[in-house]
Amino acid sequence: MANLQDLNKHASSIGLLVDRCVKREEPFGTVWLVDNNRVATCAHLVVLFEEFLPGLKVRFPHIQQEWEIVDMLFHPRFDRKLAHELAKRALLEPVPSPALQDHNLVILKLSRELSSLKQESVTTFNKKIGIAPLPRTKGLSGEVDELGLAIVIQTITNSRKDGSIIITDERNRPIAKLFCKEGKILYAKYGQLSNESAVYQMFAQQLSGHFNFKAQTKPDWPVKDIIIRATDSLILDAHRRLDEIPKLLSQLGGTGVAYVRVFESVNLDILPSETKNSADTIWYHLDGGISIDQLWQFVNLDDHSIYQALIALLDTKQIRPVSFVSNDLNPMQPLELAPHLKLAPWDEIVSLSTHPTVGRSEARKGNLVGLLRPNDPWHLLHNIKLPYKAAGSPLLKNDQVIGMHCGLLPLDPKLHALPSHLNQLLWVESIYQCLNSKGKITGLKPSKKSVGMLIPKTDDSSSGYKKCVKCHSSMQKNAQFCGACGRKFN
Repeated sequence: MANLQDLNKHASSIGLLVDRCVKREEPFGTVWLVDNNRVATCAHLVVLFEEFLPGLKVRFPHIQQEWEIVDMLFHPRFDRKLAHELAKRALLEPVPSPALQDHNLVILKLSRELSSLKQESVTTFNKKIGIAPLPRTKGLSGEVDELGLAIVIQTITNSRKDGSIIITDERNRPIAKLFCKEGKILYAKYGQLSNESAVYQMFAQQLSGHFNFKAQTKPDWPVKDIIIRATDSLILDAHRRLDEIPKLLSQLGGTGVAYVRVFESVNLDILPSETKNSADTIWYHLDGGISIDQLWQFVNLDDHSIYQALIALLDTKQIRPVSFVSNDLNPMQPLELAPHLKLAPWDEIVSLSTHPTVGRSEARKGNLVGLLRPNDPWHLLHNIKLPYKAAGSPLLKNDQVIGMHCGLLPLDPKLHALPSHLNQLLWVESIYQCLNSKGKITGLKPSKKSVGMLIPKTDDSSSGYKKCVKCHSSMQKNAQFCGACGRKFN
């Protein structure tokens, strides 16, 4: 397996999907070059833009270029009608279903000419694919930018109404929620963050959008512990943290920097007491593959808490920064596809994405786990923990692409305890299947016979396979988990 830093040679070939129809043009998916002007990614990410291609663009941060999408070629077995329904449903609340559709693949044809967008076209499109807005309440709704998040929170809590402050984007998608009762914030949600961490990160991210108050007797999302501290104190602390973040970032080397563990285990005893819990939480993720400004997407901690813990770990020489040398001389070229590679459970693989601003490649190691379903070579499982924007990222074995990351499988409480969550990947043979699905597109052809994950033909353990006692699927003898149901083998 190649050194993670060596994989930066592929940075020019990794791009990010960007939605041009929202104010904050933040990446929401990863693409990678499969041909001179074609990239692959997950179909569920772009299916709603099928009739408005200019609403999307592909950004290649490493070479600082932005390309327009001029055509989409969906995998012939991808259910686009179902995808539209699931994608519309996912606008309201993030759900795993769209990402886990079968044959979730699209090939995007790119052009260097990035056309301008008319605001009326953007408004029309956002209304078409958006969800119905909440009823506007006079005095309790408006734009966050006009008042500021702190004023919005204080205005509504001072009114002592019970209910939720819901902040939405241009398509009325909920971005953040705060539940108030008797003049106090009791619960908060922002991304995967909750309560105090969620509030702090709303300020750190300088959250904008439309806010509206919805009368409720209890929050409409899963909650556990309540926020103890007074709302005014919480807001003051959020402002203090926001003011301190630039100094902390300066000490750490700025956004886009990644750190790696020096030792196998963290020594919490030598850390300041206020950083011990945070340091313990982020320790596992310090593998050099995640930039410090994106760590909050993996753990229930805000940027300030993460940066403080990193400085404590750095001061005690338990972590070190990963060097980053820009490979500007490496050309933008298609990644090497390898459907001919033999795959087996617990093979070591690497995911590749890129930082949205500095262009540094973000590589994370993990393992193949097995087949998603018996006798289905197309859909497999892996255990690399990745952020949402990594959907569509290539997965490599021996520096060659063997698949594409689709998304996280929901955790089944009935399964035996797993060491990590499982994710779905699509075998790279699907690229050839997609490119050659229409007569007009000659596409690429494998130079060698496709192999992929070998499908057992017998349940005889003497032949190198074993049978799962739960679902009766056959897995290779060295498999530690059943690739069909996730059960751990004894």
